[in-house]
Amino acid sequence: MTSSERDPVLGARRSARAVALRRAHDVLVLDGGDGSAEPLWVRVRDRARPDARVRVVTVEPPRAADEEAPEPFDADAPAYADGTGDAGAPVTAAGPGPGGPEGPPAVDRRVAPTLRLSLVALDDTVVLVARPARTRAVTDRDAVLALRALAESQWDHARPLGDALGPREDTLLRLLAEGKTDTAVAARLGVSPRTVRRHAAGLMGRLGATSRFEAGVRAAQRGWIRMTNR
Repeated sequence: MTSSERDPVLGARRSARAVALRRAHDVLVLDGGDGSAEPLWVRVRDRARPDARVRVVTVEPPRAADEEAPEPFDADAPAYADGTGDAGAPVTAAGPGPGGPEGPPAVDRRVAPTLRLSLVALDDTVVLVARPARTRAVTDRDAVLALRALAESQWDHARPLGDALGPREDTLLRLLAEGKTDTAVAARLGVSPRTVRRHAAGLMGRLGATSRFEAGVRAAQRGWIRMTNR
């Protein structure tokens, strides 16, 4: 985007919106997608001051795997107690952006199943609410604080980028939370009960839970799984 172009959310580079963004020290973005070729959070990052704290919540991508037909567990795979993902890659909350005085700020990024709206909260002074047809700049103190609280709640309930369950982990945790025995879960997943116990222990450690039911509750609170009555 050139200096002569106007961003649909952030305005022209010399606009009041752009100036407010360049001055903000704490920037919180809920980016549900505004139809632009470049994501809103990337455009915000590129215009923010280098030393700003930038946090972003985006909608998690859909899963390509079929949850109802999970692949068998690898009996030799790690049990995830060390915070690694299904392929053993370290989980990180940091997004693109090198930070430092010469480059754009670092981004702390999380994902959520859905977002009701997109907004950019700039300190406690301005909130840009992005709508499909238009963007509204909110400056009323009470309204700003209310929208900021909403954005902070979304941030608190979102999970760090990469800290997600694979389809097999999802099925395992959901079945255990429903009270299924190790033998029943093992039969469903095509593995041994010993493998089920090892992976269940790893998931409990990852969630900081002391019981399988608590692990299921915590996973549901994070939006990882949905508790059912089945």
